[in-house]
Amino acid sequence: HIAAVLSPFLVAAGIAVVASRLYASSPQREDSNLDDLLAWIVAIFVIRFLFKLLEWWYDLIFVTDRRIFEVRGLVPQHIYSMPLWKVTDMTYRRTAWGFMFGYGALILETAGQDQALNHINYLPDPDTFYKAINSQGSTFEEPHGGGEEQPFAEGDDGSSGAERYDTPPFPFRLG
Repeated sequence: HIAAVLSPFLVAAGIAVVASRLYASSPQREDSNLDDLLAWIVAIFVIRFLFKLLEWWYDLIFVTDRRIFEVRGLVPQHIYSMPLWKVTDMTYRRTAWGFMFGYGALILETAGQDQALNHINYLPDPDTFYKAINSQGSTFEEPHGGGEEQPFAEGDDGSSGAERYDTPPFPFRLG
């Protein structure tokens, strides 16, 4: 949700306001280095905001019938994933601000394990996402063989019913 980049925007806007006040209150001299310094500081924070905005634009979540993936960032780019059968509990949290602006948070809990993908903030239209995750509910079970991947038999391409994805990936743009 666009609220994810609200903080960097407010910081850049605040720095710009403070810099303009300092510029207006300083004595006007032609050789003043303060003007250049203030301009560089504002430019750095505006560039930081634009980079955060670009990162936010490329954040994605994919949900299949077996796994959930989250792709975050540009440089460096992180891809987090978790098998859905490890999800023991989902907490859906929506603050007052989130309710007014249409975003929420989803907390995925697993039994006794720390997963990289356990908290998704600023999820736009979280009702739709929560329903999409729960619609996969009948496949939230551990794969056969106790979760260990078995090598394919000779001539078997792994396309048996237990290993194929019955549902195409459900892409969900965070932005």
